[in-house]
Amino acid sequence: MQQQRIAVVRSPKMIHFRKKAFTLLEVMVCLVIICILFALIFPGFAPVLRQVERISCTFKLKNLHSSFLGNLNDGVSWPQVPRGVSIGTVAEQQWWLDYSATNLGLSAKDWRCPSIYRMQHSGTNTQNVDLINYLPTLFDDKPATPTKWPRMPWFTESAGVHGNVNLSVRADGSVCPAEDH
Repeated sequence: MQQQRIAVVRSPKMIHFRKKAFTLLEVMVCLVIICILFALIFPGFAPVLRQVERISCTFKLKNLHSSFLGNLNDGVSWPQVPRGVSIGTVAEQQWWLDYSATNLGLSAKDWRCPSIYRMQHSGTNTQNVDLINYLPTLFDDKPATPTKWPRMPWFTESAGVHGNVNLSVRADGSVCPAEDH
């Protein structure tokens, strides 16, 4: 006995295809859920952002230190602000930017603390924006002076944004709060 195979043939009318797409309603529901989750989670990121900015600031202070230390090790004395440039002015800040770009290969970003920069540019008042956020100590032109006092800061933040203290870098390259000097 031979068994007969019966082939089931479906007509094209019987096959129903479902499109593989989302409806507008499904997309909107997903977006609303994501927005709600983001709103709940976002405040938790603020401490992490502050810690990342502090680490970045510490790295930038160490970078300034190593750049100027390399200059001192090459026998060049600490940079002297030229006569006619008033200390604490935008002209002095521009001079430090120009000197470090020309002689040390640093850029304006190397002189900016991310926390101070964010605070200055988050508001509508951008008239009092500093060019540099790390203030150099004004040593004399003797090559050994910057390393003579190991606790003397070489660079100090212009605003206390990391735990309400200004970070500074010492002659040995350690970064600490400015009040610890």
